[in-house]
Amino acid sequence: MGELSHQDARLRLTVSRDEADRVSGELWYLGTLGIEEQPNGEEVVLLAGFNSAVAADDAARQLQRFAIVEEFGSRDYLDTWREFATIYRTGNRLVVKAPWVSYEPAATELVLWIDPGRSFGSGSHPSTQLALAELERLLEGNESVLDVGCGSGILTVAAARLGATRVVGIDIDPASPQLTLENARANGVAEFIEASATAVSNIDDTYDVVVANMLASTLIEQGPNLVRRVRPTGRLIISGILNSQIHSVTGAFRPLDLLTTQECDIEQGRWVSLTFG
Repeated sequence: MGELSHQDARLRLTVSRDEADRVSGELWYLGTLGIEEQPNGEEVVLLAGFNSAVAADDAARQLQRFAIVEEFGSRDYLDTWREFATIYRTGNRLVVKAPWVSYEPAATELVLWIDPGRSFGSGSHPSTQLALAELERLLEGNESVLDVGCGSGILTVAAARLGATRVVGIDIDPASPQLTLENARANGVAEFIEASATAVSNIDDTYDVVVANMLASTLIEQGPNLVRRVRPTGRLIISGILNSQIHSVTGAFRPLDLLTTQECDIEQGRWVSLTFG
C-alpha cells in the first residue's frame, strides 16, 4: 500500500462473536464515525468508518490487531449513516434524536436533540444509553454534575435537562467542548453548562454526581481522579464496560462502594453501568 491519504476510509477487521462488542466499543473510542457488523460464520466482520486513512490506520495500530484500511474518494460512504439515523429510547422517558430526524414525542417524553458530530455520543451505543438511564434515576434537581469524557455532550446535556443546575463537561478531544456547547444551546440549557479540554486530574471541585463513559482500561487508570471529584454522599456512574470486566474495574474506585449494577438488553451485548457511592 502506498502513502496513506487524508481522504475518507474504513477499517475492515474480523473478530470472533465474543469479541465483537468489546472491539466495537474500542473503535468508538478511537474515533470511528460508524460501525457496520457483517456476520461471517462463527466470526463477525466489522467495518468502521473514519474521516481519513491516516486515522483508520492509527486506530488499527492502537487496537494491535490485523485490519485492512480501505480508502474512498468521496464522503458518500461515511455520510450514509445520517440517512438511517433514528431515535433512541432509554430510561423511563428519555429520547435521543439527531436534529434532522423528525419525531413527535409523547407528552411524558424528554427529547434530547444531539448532533454527534465526530465525537462518541449519538445515543446509539448501549453504554451511553445505560449512563443516560442512570442519570435519569439519580437526578432530582439542583445537582452539580461532572461528565468526564463528554464527547458530543449527550450526558452533559441530559443532566441539565433532568434538572442539574451546574454541569461541567470535560474531554481531552479539543473538538468536544465546542460541540458540547452547541448541543447545549440547541437544547436550551447553555446557561447551566460549562465545557473544556481540562484533564480530570486538573479539576479541583467536587460534584454531587460524576459520570464517565469510557473504556475499562481508562476507567481503571483514572479511578482515583474520578473518586476525588465525588462529594461526600455523592454518586459516581461509570459505563463503557462489559459484564466480564466488572471485577477488574471495581477495585479502582475504592473506598467507594458499588451500589448498583445496570445491564443492557441481552441482544445489545453484555454492556453494564456501575454506580458507586
